[in-house]
Amino acid sequence: MLSLNKRFPKSLRAKILCMLFMGIVATVSVSFWVELKNTKERIHEEEKKNMQLLTSVLYSILEQTMVKGNVEDVSRALDLIATSPSIVRIEILDRDMRPRFGSEQNRQTDRVRLFTIPVRPRPACKDCHGDADPIGYIRIGFDTTGYERRFYKELTITLGTSLAVLLTLTILVYICLQKGIFSPLQKINVAMHYFGRGNFRYRITAKGEDELSRMARAFNEMARNIYKINFRLYKVSEFSNIINRCTSEEEVYRKTVEFLNRYFDIKGVAIVLNEPEERVVSSLGEIEGFLYIEPITLNKKEIGSIRLSASRDFTMEELSAIKIVASSLSMALERISHTTI
Repeated sequence: MLSLNKRFPKSLRAKILCMLFMGIVATVSVSFWVELKNTKERIHEEEKKNMQLLTSVLYSILEQTMVKGNVEDVSRALDLIATSPSIVRIEILDRDMRPRFGSEQNRQTDRVRLFTIPVRPRPACKDCHGDADPIGYIRIGFDTTGYERRFYKELTITLGTSLAVLLTLTILVYICLQKGIFSPLQKINVAMHYFGRGNFRYRITAKGEDELSRMARAFNEMARNIYKINFRLYKVSEFSNIINRCTSEEEVYRKTVEFLNRYFDIKGVAIVLNEPEERVVSSLGEIEGFLYIEPITLNKKEIGSIRLSASRDFTMEELSAIKIVASSLSMALERISHTTI
């Protein structure tokens, strides 16, 4: 078992092709065997019918000759019949199966099939043979070489047809697998290679609605989301530098709102200060029905909040990024307040 595992191909493509090829070979082999068996039975049945018919004809001829009781006529009839290319030898046996007459021309061949038929008595035969039934037998040896040649010829044709079918099916199956499975898998493999090296902008061309196409689209969606996350984290890391260049609180609020609206999938954002009464100091988009509120602190005291409206729940990565933005906003406000003092 271990030896078989070592010898079996490790490539998925090779494994699938090997299994399918073995299946095709088994199917074609079974079909070939069934066709071979049917051909052999058909030729054998035709051979049997032809020989039985010929035997009946020869029996009728010999019977008419034997009724006359002339031994020389019987011998000449046997020699004449034996000249047929399909007959190897012909004999007349007594009722104890001992040869009494035979053709002088006996051809030698390894392909002989014998037919023995009983000779029924006629009224004229009772003077010599009495009431015996049968009074003897006629044995005819037929040459089956022609039938065997025909069988091997049809065997060759069947074998050639089976090999052609095997080759055609193998090519068609390979083309279907190459187009439907191996090529999409290769594209996914290339995409995973780029993905592993940190290239999240590579996309797979996905056509169709099969499993591999859906897998490719899922991969594209995953790569797109990871790229957006990395890009957003990169921009969030730059956000502190952006607002550190701001010189007023109003500019800090405006830059924060613009940043959140640009790099987050939200419907609206607003910065609200508590003061004696809540006051919106900066906003973009829809500011009703807020989904998430992140507090803004100044000198460890909550002075307001960032309120975001979205059509879905935020991911953990987005929540972490929003907290970083709020923290950077708080530090920028503290810097400006110290500068003002």
